[in-house]
Amino acid sequence: LHPTFSSPNADMVLRSKDGTLFRVPSETLSRTSAWFRSMLSLPQEAPSAKSEAEPIPMDEAADVLAALLSMISGIDLPGPDDADFLETVLATAEKYEVPIAVSAMRSALFSPFLEISPIRLYGIATRMSWTREIAHAAQRTLTLDLLSPECMPELVRLEPTAQRQLLSLHRSRRDAFVAGLDDPTLFNAILRGVQDGGVDEGVDMCHNPLDHSTWWALKYALLKQFEKTPPAAGEELRPAFYRMPEVGAMYGARCGKCGQANYLMDVLLDNLSGLVRDLPQTL
Repeated sequence: LHPTFSSPNADMVLRSKDGTLFRVPSETLSRTSAWFRSMLSLPQEAPSAKSEAEPIPMDEAADVLAALLSMISGIDLPGPDDADFLETVLATAEKYEVPIAVSAMRSALFSPFLEISPIRLYGIATRMSWTREIAHAAQRTLTLDLLSPECMPELVRLEPTAQRQLLSLHRSRRDAFVAGLDDPTLFNAILRGVQDGGVDEGVDMCHNPLDHSTWWALKYALLKQFEKTPPAAGEELRPAFYRMPEVGAMYGARCGKCGQANYLMDVLLDNLSGLVRDLPQTL
């Protein structure tokens, strides 16, 4: 007999799959669970005064039943410590149609203290049709390489529609990043002496052809970095960006004839920051 649910005044007995008994008032079960309410509405055989209530066999383990019954009895809530356990309790609450427990698991699963994969969290939210949580979890996946060996097992477990939408979001961010780097207005703006698509008359230009290999090397390095460690939603340039050797090469790129710097680095940094910050963030 479970020590928390052992009152002799309770008129129903549940038996977990591992043999633990739970004495629970039928009024509590009927009030909080549509499944039990339907079961208890069926004609019942009147028990004799001396007979014990026949235990009702349940499919769940004792710890899961204890968590569910504690919630509907107002005793305690499961802590955000174990994602596997919380997801099992959520499935049980859904099975027995216990909305208060579903709501509690919704909060626990999205607690900042719970260690759980964003992809798994996204999968739970999509299965439950939790709109706000779907958007939140999808944004948390943005820093992941979905097709990496670490992420692939969880990605393939997503429902097809949810998987397709998440992959589309990640692809749209990558495409927008590539398009931004190839945008001629972005490239022209970082050339010394070029402003708003034309030559800045206030800059003394020697008209010597410039070597743009440093810019192409930086673009290639940024694309490789984007594939492995994409930026978070709304993120700008990470501190690691400024330590990239390609960035140092951009600062050092100069005209071989007059010695002027090839690029306006403050413009480059502003444009790249804006490009990363404004990448798509929603499904």
